[in-house]
Amino acid sequence: MQVCSYMQFGISFCRTVTKSGTKSESNWNDLAEALKSVAHPERIAILHLMCNCGCDQIMVKSIYEKLHLEQSITSRHLGIMKKSGLLKREIKQGKIFYRLNNDSLAARCIQNILKTKA
Repeated sequence: MQVCSYMQFGISFCRTVTKSGTKSESNWNDLAEALKSVAHPERIAILHLMCNCGCDQIMVKSIYEKLHLEQSITSRHLGIMKKSGLLKREIKQGKIFYRLNNDSLAARCIQNILKTKA
């Protein structure tokens, strides 16, 4: 097997080429699906807030209050991004927290794009 490395936004991404010449596309498909889940202005705003809030995770209530969104709409957007693997959800003492999934290439790319440089 031959491994081809690609650099995008400073993050290495590998794709495997087998001896027969077929290419593993699953990682590219996962990346495409995660990026599609961001394709909404309110989701981009949520991600921007998450990347620049100065904390590892953020409560749903904080998101909708800071962005002046309805709670149900915020939860729907977060659910879409969680389903795509972009976010992780954690429940602590009855409160729901979300954070970027650092195992996701798309989340790391988005963080590099949206992180405000201080």
